[in-house]
Amino acid sequence: MQQSVFPWFQPIVEIATGRVAGYEALARQRNAAGQVVSAGMLFQNPSISVDQRLELDRAVRNQALEAFTQAPENTFLTLNLSPEWIEGLAADDPLPTLAMMDRLVIDHTRVVIEITEHVGDVDCINRLAQRYRNENVRIALDDFGSGFQHLDRLLAFTPDLLKVDMRVFRNSADAHQESALLHTIGDMAARLGCKLIFEGVETADEFFIALQCNASYVQGFIFEQAVDGFVEVDRYAEQVQTLLQQYLELMVEQSARRQWHLEGLQGQLLAMRELLLSADGYEVLQEYVPDPAVLRCFICDRQGVQISPNYEYREGAWHADPSVLGHNWSWRPWFYQLVASSDYDRRILRSAPYMDIGGRQRCFTLTLALDQHRVLLVDVQDQLATGDTVSPQTSFHSDLMPDLS
Repeated sequence: MQQSVFPWFQPIVEIATGRVAGYEALARQRNAAGQVVSAGMLFQNPSISVDQRLELDRAVRNQALEAFTQAPENTFLTLNLSPEWIEGLAADDPLPTLAMMDRLVIDHTRVVIEITEHVGDVDCINRLAQRYRNENVRIALDDFGSGFQHLDRLLAFTPDLLKVDMRVFRNSADAHQESALLHTIGDMAARLGCKLIFEGVETADEFFIALQCNASYVQGFIFEQAVDGFVEVDRYAEQVQTLLQQYLELMVEQSARRQWHLEGLQGQLLAMRELLLSADGYEVLQEYVPDPAVLRCFICDRQGVQISPNYEYREGAWHADPSVLGHNWSWRPWFYQLVASSDYDRRILRSAPYMDIGGRQRCFTLTLALDQHRVLLVDVQDQLATGDTVSPQTSFHSDLMPDLS
């Protein structure tokens, strides 16, 4: 049975250099027509005993490691390890994969063990991960996102690599929620010190999404399916450079459009500011028609307490909502950063984009000084991001007001 399955290898491409940094070993078999197909279903076949499946799994790993002795230098190999085998291991049981590596004289630092994210006992996984790490073998958490509720894996141990399967998000009914989740994973990985591998990447847009999510590596049909052997490390370097140039041009063009729009908004904000300084807000605003992107505005004191209603412009008129009076927004970064600025009276801060809960619209908040005691906050619809598969990621940003002297 051991010879019925064998490994093929899918390249893992490093974004920063364009070189093939590693390969994932994937189990393959031949069908009745002699075609090479995935052997994944073998490992889920209930008619095959657990011991037989374990034998097949170890056979694939052993063949993969034997082949890896001929792989290009300075590349790594990732091996999938099922939690089904992990739970059967006692704390002092030998680790067959380590024994294979030692027999073949493979540098432990060149091997990554992938553990599936959403199944298996977390304590067993943690113990096994630590044993491998003690031997300088890196650990990847595989399929992260498909079982996103299982954050206990991240709390139990911080993996060296997180693998995100783009295919999990491809058919999402809500593109914004998909984007938000992917960017959250990217931000979390950066904060934890994990490198991200995006797998299942097939198109340029999906490659660009991986870029925005702090990915270090990409694998998928955009480069290569699994093949019999190891491709040369520079095979996709030119393709990666082309993609990076396309991404740069796209982001520069979109950023320029956004900056042009923001400059127009800043002029409107200054006009609104002068009106609010001239009289009581709600009445004086009735003669002011804002940019269509403006959703609402309100005023806080320097401690972040909202001292005005929300003023919303809809159906050709301003409407006041006093239910928010007394809310405290001092904890928002775009508030306390403005108050802390040495040029408080000249600075406009822009928040990171977020989803407006009430209107279900992507928006951001602009914050500027109304006077030395009050702060004006304006929620603005992020119209330029609407309809774009990939758009510039604006985190915290600030601009100086024009010099009015």
